[in-house]
Amino acid sequence: MKKIYLLTLSVFVSVGVWAQQSVTTMNAANAVMTKATEEAVVTPESNTNKAPFDVIWSQDFGSTGIGSIPAGWSQSGANQVWKKTMIGSTGCFGTSTSTLNSTTKLNGVLIFDADSLNEAITADCTGATYAALSGEVISETIDLTGKPNVRLIFQQYFRLCCSPTTTFLTVSVSADGGGTWTDYDAKGSTGINSYNPNPETISINVSAAVGGSNNVKVKFKFDSGLGVYFWQIDDVQIIEGPANDVKLERAYADFSYTDGGFYTQTPAGQVAPITFRGAILNDGGVAQTTVNMNVAVTGAGTYSQNSNTISSMPVFMRDTLLITTPTFDPLAVGTYNIAYTVSQVETDELISNNTMTKSIKVSDTVYARDYGVVSAGISSSLSPSDYVGGDVDGSLIATLYEFPAAGKLTSASAYVATSTQNGASFDFVLYNIDGTGTFVEVAASDIYVVASNADKNKWVTMSFLTGPYNVLAAETYVIGVRVYGAPAFDLDILNDLTLESTQPAQTTFVDAGGTGTWGWIQKAPFLHLNLEAINIGINEKDIQNVVLHQNIPNPAIGTTTVNFEIVKANEVSFSLFDVTGKLIKSVNEGNLSAGMHSITLETAGIDAGVYFYTLTVGDQILTKKMTIMKN
Repeated sequence: MKKIYLLTLSVFVSVGVWAQQSVTTMNAANAVMTKATEEAVVTPESNTNKAPFDVIWSQDFGSTGIGSIPAGWSQSGANQVWKKTMIGSTGCFGTSTSTLNSTTKLNGVLIFDADSLNEAITADCTGATYAALSGEVISETIDLTGKPNVRLIFQQYFRLCCSPTTTFLTVSVSADGGGTWTDYDAKGSTGINSYNPNPETISINVSAAVGGSNNVKVKFKFDSGLGVYFWQIDDVQIIEGPANDVKLERAYADFSYTDGGFYTQTPAGQVAPITFRGAILNDGGVAQTTVNMNVAVTGAGTYSQNSNTISSMPVFMRDTLLITTPTFDPLAVGTYNIAYTVSQVETDELISNNTMTKSIKVSDTVYARDYGVVSAGISSSLSPSDYVGGDVDGSLIATLYEFPAAGKLTSASAYVATSTQNGASFDFVLYNIDGTGTFVEVAASDIYVVASNADKNKWVTMSFLTGPYNVLAAETYVIGVRVYGAPAFDLDILNDLTLESTQPAQTTFVDAGGTGTWGWIQKAPFLHLNLEAINIGINEKDIQNVVLHQNIPNPAIGTTTVNFEIVKANEVSFSLFDVTGKLIKSVNEGNLSAGMHSITLETAGIDAGVYFYTLTVGDQILTKKMTIMKN
């Protein structure tokens, strides 16, 4: 139940979400997460003597009966199944983790439990006969007389299936008692078949739509082409908005290509000057003056620069702040932390949305668009079989990389997820995108076979069969994982959930069926390119040839995985010692190619306690501590 229909790829050049523009009407992009400081008390007050963030109206469903909706509320649409629940989703896919963890969860939440409804209809959990579902729940009338500057706030938790073009969560407001509605997207950047944060607090500036009206209603609409999973809401409030609030909605680091996407790691030989942009919104109730942005970089290098200044921003105006000169040149190998901060002359009343941070790394050899963090809620599995037509041999998932300088590609790396089925296999395929936008295959690796559990939950690095591949400056390449064994055996690689909304849509692609018909998806798969290291003027003795990561999970129960990255091919061995220095286990990995690698350690036969693991790469030795526990 996770098929997604692909959008056809018409162009391969990334298109920026934001350009310099002014918008004077409210739209769905205003639905964003806010700090818990905006969670006001849930007791209604009168419309007099209000201050910013005071509650004008609220509903926490505490007095609502189980299985019902609040008094004065109504339902519409084909499926009028909104109801109060204390236990969340109860359908085929419902578990104890499927309950909204809202502020007032102990007195219940409101749910559209599509999963439960379809189970009752079909009497099975295959989803083969699941029906499309659509239902709306509408509040009682709310009086906002004398309150022109207002925000709608609520907490939510959801999971959706299966197509971004047929699945919607919409919150709407009406100023005329339900005659006409202004819609806002509540789904945000959460991917199909994924859970959003639990809880997620949404704040929407609805002043332009309903501010000052005495006949306001709020509506929540679930609409799914395949009618699967659920949407839960709680602690719905309308609060007094701040007069002064400039919001930083998106922050960009433009590498060698504007709108070319975000690189978490860039090889030293591909470093280019970086410029910065910030997409901002006047989300307050009055005009804001002398608005600008500062970008400060710390870590392996430092930088601080202010953007252009906008002299006056009317209410609801959007614009883009730019820093194009001087550029930032990340010359040293290491990690750089980037902080974006917007400010204005007026005292901002909600400083929590003024700042965003990013982290990038200049590596010796690795090109990456993901952070590579393996953890529930941060990473998820991704497969060509998730997409219609993708469960056949030859289907691919691929990531785009741009090369400002010439270089030599030695290998590619991908993280094989635990959910991969034994019997699946894959190879890496390198494509050059030519001047017409055509994907031209130029190199491929050997085939990696997932024969047992030891072949997954790890980084897999393979060289190209024809040897290192020379790329030219100003060229664009795509590295793909091509699957075999489908549909009998599913291959999954990890995906970085934290970067799904950061990457432009056209940096990750799927060729469902391997026919050369590419579509783009907004994902960030753990799929890297590895380049030959270059001499950038650093003493060879000062270059660390290996990065050793903490084992995952730690403490270890049953099995644990140690990830490491080597700059160039070398002999690698792994040893585990107890606290007395006694050797517990030793593994000789042999000669490994440059890139990301993993070692999976079985701990079932090892006593519980604290241990030290050592990785030896050539003449370099690194050691970290791990804890082993028993079930």
